[in-house]
Amino acid sequence: MKCGICEKESKTVNVCKICGRIVCSLDYDENERICLACSATLCEICGDFLSIGYCKECERLICEDCSMKIGAEYICKDCMRYSDEKR
Repeated sequence: MKCGICEKESKTVNVCKICGRIVCSLDYDENERICLACSATLCEICGDFLSIGYCKECERLICEDCSMKIGAEYICKDCMRYSDEKR
């Protein structure tokens, strides 16, 4: 079967639990059971969901659950909390 990332033929078949992509063992995180493409785009706060953008304050990748949209930009819940504490 062909890997969905490197496109090389592989006897080992791993299926990403997030996107369903079939990948070889080199492009698969055994512990998390996800492909490296999904791993690189996971929310840097919760680590459970794919990110939707970057926090305008700390620039971490953030998912919808860990962020708030302010105008056209996103801010993470950690930066929002810190901002509220400063007031």
